[in-house]
Amino acid sequence: MISAHEFSKRARLLYSGLRRRLIHLNLQLLYQCNFKCDICDFWNPPFSKMPKMSLEQIRLVAEKLRPLGPQFISIGGGEPLLHKELFDIIQVLGKDNFPIMICNGWYMTPEKARQLFEAGLYEVSVSVDYASAEKHDKQRNMPGAFDKALEALAMLNENRVHPDQRVHMISVVMEDNIDEIEHLVKMSKDMGITYLLTFYSNSRGRKEAHVQPAEIARRLLDIQKRYPEFVSLPEYLGRYAEAGESGHGVGPCYAGKNLYNIDCQGNVTRCIDKLDDPVGNIFTDPIEHIVKGLHAQFLSQDCQQCWTSCRGSIEALLYGKHKIANLSAYYRMVKPVPLTKAA
Repeated sequence: MISAHEFSKRARLLYSGLRRRLIHLNLQLLYQCNFKCDICDFWNPPFSKMPKMSLEQIRLVAEKLRPLGPQFISIGGGEPLLHKELFDIIQVLGKDNFPIMICNGWYMTPEKARQLFEAGLYEVSVSVDYASAEKHDKQRNMPGAFDKALEALAMLNENRVHPDQRVHMISVVMEDNIDEIEHLVKMSKDMGITYLLTFYSNSRGRKEAHVQPAEIARRLLDIQKRYPEFVSLPEYLGRYAEAGESGHGVGPCYAGKNLYNIDCQGNVTRCIDKLDDPVGNIFTDPIEHIVKGLHAQFLSQDCQQCWTSCRGSIEALLYGKHKIANLSAYYRMVKPVPLTKAA
């Protein structure tokens, strides 16, 4: 049974969603990473030289965000587990929000897994892009990355402390892994976890996009029909075809209205691909000024090139045409899962 505070937090988040307010924040605690992935550039200077966000700064961020109401806060980087204050950070953010995290799994241990969930982490995803160690490790430029990721997923699933806490495998769809998606879904099923994916944004990496969106969307939706463990929202998957058919991406984009980004220096932008266009700094500027700036950018911008899950999932939930199908998938994504015997 959830506490009164938890019930209130969920009710206020639902209210914000119904009012179509800001509800999803991407937060980069740091840009340092032990991997050198081809699909990311944050491990390169100047990003990798930037200081980490401190616990005291996180306390300030949490205080500044409180007037907005509960947020889904997606903690990322870089590699979040490189931050020595990560558990305290999650505890601070989790008081009024819903912290979730994506990591590469390299530094996971059973003790850290349990600490993350005891601190209040709601959801964690570990990146696995290929069904073989050879291909995954090559793309991540780290021998052993594949085995470490699978070990991390098992550790996390076994060390949840509440049925509401979820563990996902997550993949980035690229031109050379579409034939492996079903195998990855099966692997997730066998592990007792669920599977998510996000579409590649060439703003952040070096891989070329040769995929055919319409064909891929059809294949992914077909896989999802056969595997309830594949919990990405169907409208998110299906609308990927629009990017190829129109040649102009998927629009309109609701970055600045429903989602936004804060980097490890406190700079606030409408999304992670627009780091050079901040509307203010969360450490120094009033939250009212920041929200006003984000909304002004939402009204004036016409970018719709990406279709990553941080954008697409929120938009499918709030504006999607197939509400029942989307809500059904979302329920599978967040519904309580019994704790394992180890937990």
